[in-house]
Amino acid sequence: MPEATVPSPGPARPQASILGTALFFLLLGAFLLLPIWLVEYPAFLDYPNHIARVFVLAHLHDSAFHFQQFYRADWGLYPYLAVDVSMLALQRLFPVLLAGRIFLSLCVLALPLSAWFFLRQANPGQDHLALWALLLAHGIFFLYAFLNFYLSLPLSFLAAGLWLRYLARPRLALWCLLVLMVTALYFTHLVGFVLAGLLITTYALFARHGIRQILFSWVPFLPGALFYVHSSRVGWGEFSNFTLRNFAGKVDGFQTIMHGYSERLDWATLLALGGFFLAARWRNPDFRWNTRWLGVAAVLFAVYCALPWGYGEEWDLDIRVLPILFMVMLATARIGPRGWRLAPLALLLFVLRTANVTQNFVAAQPELAGLARSFDVTAPNARVLPVVEADEDDPIRHPYAHFWAYGVVRRGWFSPYLFQIKRVIPFRIQYDAYSPDGFWDLSYDQSPDWAQVREDYDYVWVYNVPRFSPELAAIGELVYEDGDLQVFRLKPADNPSARSSPKRKHIRD
Repeated sequence: MPEATVPSPGPARPQASILGTALFFLLLGAFLLLPIWLVEYPAFLDYPNHIARVFVLAHLHDSAFHFQQFYRADWGLYPYLAVDVSMLALQRLFPVLLAGRIFLSLCVLALPLSAWFFLRQANPGQDHLALWALLLAHGIFFLYAFLNFYLSLPLSFLAAGLWLRYLARPRLALWCLLVLMVTALYFTHLVGFVLAGLLITTYALFARHGIRQILFSWVPFLPGALFYVHSSRVGWGEFSNFTLRNFAGKVDGFQTIMHGYSERLDWATLLALGGFFLAARWRNPDFRWNTRWLGVAAVLFAVYCALPWGYGEEWDLDIRVLPILFMVMLATARIGPRGWRLAPLALLLFVLRTANVTQNFVAAQPELAGLARSFDVTAPNARVLPVVEADEDDPIRHPYAHFWAYGVVRRGWFSPYLFQIKRVIPFRIQYDAYSPDGFWDLSYDQSPDWAQVREDYDYVWVYNVPRFSPELAAIGELVYEDGDLQVFRLKPADNPSARSSPKRKHIRD
């Protein structure tokens, strides 16, 4: 009797490996998206304001709203167009809140993928280092919801990776793609555009490229530079408007590279990162430093130390160097096979930090849901003044600061605090309403002019400022209260003609 032939298990192994790899990346993607999709209101700082602005731009001429009386579009070749244009396109297919989540998801997924692409060009054979880039995905700029700058990070890594790939193998198609990527970077964020140029230039210098090659490397930045000179010129004439950090502030600012909700976890992450490099170096014959990238890292660190905290309309300017510096640090070391054995440390930290962010988002939902219910008590297309004061210093713990902006989407509110920067954002407020300056600091040193408030607004949305309640009760009626939030419907102004039509706001050059 012939022996039965045992099927060879060989072909199943590659298939199992492919399935395992696919499952691994699906799990990574799910964890990356968890804080965005698990909760009804992601507890971001600026996110509702961005959502409200692009909603207004999309419905500026919609007869269901009165937006055209209060706002106008101001399109130009400005450096912050990418978010507005992308979300306007998504709104053609999805409601704005769903479009916002999709846009956030694309940004969050693009960051580690672009970091992996950059490291493959900058540090070949060290793909495991890209796992550390996962720690940037839910970092401080994600929690701030600085959407333009956050999107500029993957574009910066892609631009730098494409440039390195072009150096290794010049091709016309690759060069054209690089020009398009760098131009898209300009339209995303001016700081990201400048940092990408600095990264490419400093690497070319440390690699001892000739002056002609360095100048050639600047060509992809030429369209963006011309657009800036033609249309933007933001910051020109403001050279004295600097806010600097002292030495202690710079040390503290450097820690924000891993800033999150848990100080213990932040320090554990920084210590683990240092421990990773020590373990990778200790008695490892395969370990090599890349002196070119070490030089680039030193320059970026010097730039961080030299930059101001604030300049013009920008704040937290210096710490925007840190994500680029972090990726360059990963390109400085060739670790060899030991790197894969240390890779689970990066995954563990990523899971812990993502769980911590998600836990804080979930914990914020009861309060945010209470804030959201306030929108239903107001009339449609009302003029609403937010008065918000912070009870702590850390901005990532201020999801209430711009939460009122959902009222623009839900009820068509007018508010004077939607983001607008001339020659930067394609959006203008043209209704000359009284707006107390304390909102931007989330602190009010003196009471607003309530007579002017009564003249210009229908409601006041007051968060964490109980000392203003008696004055508001004198000019209005409390119609909603939940926790630290009060909403007052204002009595008609003594001079009704003052409220008969919107006032046009003069936009200064």
